[in-house]
Amino acid sequence: MKNEKKASQQRPAKELPLAADPEVKDHVTLGRSLDLFYNHSAVGKGLPLLTPKGTIIKQILIRFVEDEEQRRGYRFTSTPVLAKEQLYKISGHLDHFKKNMFLIPDQDAKSTLVLRPMTCPHQFILYNRKKHSYRDLPVRYAETSTLFRNEASGTMYGLIRIRQFTLADGHIICRPDQVEQEFLECIKLVDYILQTLGLREYSFRFSKWDPQDKQKYIDNPEAWEESQKVLKKILDTAGVDYYEAEGEAAFYGPKLDVQMKNMWGKEETIFTIQLDFALAERFDMQYVAENGEEKRPMIIHRSSIGCYERTLAMLIERYQGRFPFWLSPEQVRVIPLNDGLERYARGIQEKLMKNGIRVSVDSRGETLQKRILWAQEEYVPVMLIVGNKEQRSGTVSLRLLNGKQVQDVPLQKLVRWAKKLNTGRQAETEFNME
Repeated sequence: MKNEKKASQQRPAKELPLAADPEVKDHVTLGRSLDLFYNHSAVGKGLPLLTPKGTIIKQILIRFVEDEEQRRGYRFTSTPVLAKEQLYKISGHLDHFKKNMFLIPDQDAKSTLVLRPMTCPHQFILYNRKKHSYRDLPVRYAETSTLFRNEASGTMYGLIRIRQFTLADGHIICRPDQVEQEFLECIKLVDYILQTLGLREYSFRFSKWDPQDKQKYIDNPEAWEESQKVLKKILDTAGVDYYEAEGEAAFYGPKLDVQMKNMWGKEETIFTIQLDFALAERFDMQYVAENGEEKRPMIIHRSSIGCYERTLAMLIERYQGRFPFWLSPEQVRVIPLNDGLERYARGIQEKLMKNGIRVSVDSRGETLQKRILWAQEEYVPVMLIVGNKEQRSGTVSLRLLNGKQVQDVPLQKLVRWAKKLNTGRQAETEFNME
């Protein structure tokens, strides 16, 4: 694990942009120019609207993560975005997190509803719906959750910190003897996701409690010391490279934060893996041990990609809008040389779309050079130029975003190449004729 982490920390040449470079733009500027997301005062601050292009990238990420989590034994839940205030009294969030909650009076019931800021209480209620044996554990719940946080006006920025966001949320309920292995599997999943996305420059922060802050944290020094000792042992045994930070833990336990810098050098917590010693007791969660006794499980709160909007911001800055083929909202643009070729171009579009490739046709009455320039400005990775010669031979001519051109490519060969890039989530742009 240690060697893997060091490898992932190495910074390839020109991998991440630097704000000092005048050619480099932040995700807000790029998001506007590439039409990925939009803000409007009538909607509100911290409530960005994803455009069709931005939404496509988010959908791709969600499908990728959900499929990978299911392969690793997670079972998906679907829980409401509203809950009674009582639920968060049980969990302790109301005491420790109330200022960040949106509270809604329920006049009929004479109570208060909460727009959920986290999913864990809902999933713990689901766990308690039936009895569990030690053989049933671990139970791994996952959910693509819409969450709400009442962030302070001055802290909101682009897609980094917003008031409504989508989280790849998950909770593992396990026996104490399973904690180490389950925690390490969470780290492996994080590493796999970030490596696949090309977000290789990140660090781990071991976030601990502040014993002087009685308001922020559950006041149980013995439990804090024991849980921090357990987490430190897990990290050290695995050789995880981390640094420590006091006062950054969750109110119910220590955590491992995945830290990444934006293009301005500001460090952001992208997502966390948390060890929870408190909420199983608060929700009276139990399992039947091998000897027949009822025992408390341990809980790991985790995310595999974090907040999709925040990760999208990091991807926009990492690639400066030039996304890998599999992440590009528009992967292929077909450009016919004249009006008489539009039917052939539409046939190519239909064939590609049936194979899961995102493609458009630009048949606007402008010069070829202008239409190529427009595609380049929108960072479309592949342009297909079709003329009378291509129509006669049933081929296409490729022009890649990197400037390389390949003539007389059979359409089926193009489809196989594009599908390979999609399924393999490859970032390559060279056309392989094999």
